[in-house]
Amino acid sequence: MLVYPYNRQLTPSAGGQEETEGSNMILLIMVLIIVIDQFKTRKGEVEKMKTMKRFTLLLCACLLMIAGCGNHDAKENADKEKEVVQQAAAGSKAELAASYPRTITHLSGKTIVEAKPLKIATPYISFVDYMAVLDTYPIAGQGIEIIERNFPSLSKRIAGKGIQDLGMEANLEKLLAVQPDLIIAADDMKEQYERLSQIAPTVIFPQAGEWRETLKQIAEVIGEEEKAEQVLAGFDRKSAEYKEKLAFRQNESVLFTMYSGKEMFVMWNDGRFDPFYKGLGLKPVEAAQANGQITLESLAVLNPDHLFVINNWQNPIQGGVREAMKNSKVWNSMNAVKNNRVYELADPSLPGPMALAKIDGIEEIMQAMGKTDQLD
Repeated sequence: MLVYPYNRQLTPSAGGQEETEGSNMILLIMVLIIVIDQFKTRKGEVEKMKTMKRFTLLLCACLLMIAGCGNHDAKENADKEKEVVQQAAAGSKAELAASYPRTITHLSGKTIVEAKPLKIATPYISFVDYMAVLDTYPIAGQGIEIIERNFPSLSKRIAGKGIQDLGMEANLEKLLAVQPDLIIAADDMKEQYERLSQIAPTVIFPQAGEWRETLKQIAEVIGEEEKAEQVLAGFDRKSAEYKEKLAFRQNESVLFTMYSGKEMFVMWNDGRFDPFYKGLGLKPVEAAQANGQITLESLAVLNPDHLFVINNWQNPIQGGVREAMKNSKVWNSMNAVKNNRVYELADPSLPGPMALAKIDGIEEIMQAMGKTDQLD
C-alpha cells in the first residue's frame, strides 16, 4: 500500500516629522544667506557686522536645537512603537497560555493537553506536513529521510529544523528517547494508544481525513487556530482566482495518473482531488469511475484532453514518462500527447491526504493549464 505524506498596512513613522524638520532647517539657512549677503554689501558698517555675527551664532544655536529635538522625538517614537509591539506579543502569548489546559476529542477518546506543546512527536508522515504548514515543527517524525529524498516541497519546509527521523515503522523506543510532551498519531496506531499515552499525552486522528478538517484538528491541539484560518483563507482566495482564470478550460477533460515506469494508475476523484476538480472547476473524465491500475490501451480509450502524471516515489520514473513512452503508438495517439498537454509532476504528494499537497497542487495545475493554446 502506498503511503502518502501530504497589504501590508502602512503605519505612521517619524519620516513625516523628519521631512518637516528638514524643511525648517533649509528655510533658516536661506534666511542666514540673505542676511549675510545684505551685510556684505554695506562695507564699513562695523556695528552691523558685529550684529551679523551675533545673529549667525543665534541661528546656528537654533539649528542645533531643532536637530537635537528631532532626533530625540524620532527615538522616542521608535521606542514607543517597539513597546506597543512587545506588549501586543506578550498579550497574545498570555492569551494563548490562558487557553490551556484543553480537552481534545479524538478517535481514541479524550486527551487533556495541559499547556501549549513544545516538543511534539508525530509517527505519521502526513502530520509532519500539516505541522509544517502551520509553521510548527515536531522534534521527531515518521519518514524524514524519505521526505528529504522524495518530496521536494515538504523537504524545503523542514530543512534545517532538526527533526529526528522515527523511521517508517512505529518504534516506541525511539519515541520514548525523544521525550515528547505530546504525540500526534494516526489511526493505524489506535491499538497502541495506551502505550503511547504512557510516553506522553497522545491524540489520534484519521490517516486519510479531509485535509481542511485535519489541519483544524492539529491546529487546535498545538494552539495555532489563527494560523490555520489564515492558511485556509489564503487557499480559498487563490482557488477562486485560479478557477476564474481556468474557465476557458471548463469543457476540456482532465485526468490524474501515477506512473512507475511499468504500471499506470488512475487517480479518480475520491475526495482527495476535490480541491482540484471542484475547487478549480476542472472537468473529470466521466468514464474513469474508480482508482486503480490501468493499461495503456485503456488510458487511450479514456483519452483525456489534459493528462497529469505523478511520479511514484517508491519506483520513480527515470527520464520522465514522455521519454519512456516516446516510441509507443498507443501513447502518441492520445489527445493530451498530440496537443502537448501532458504534465509531469515530480512531487508525488499530490494524491496524498496532506495540506501542502493541496496548497502547492493548485499552483502547479494553474501553471500547467493556465497557458493559452498558442503557448501550449
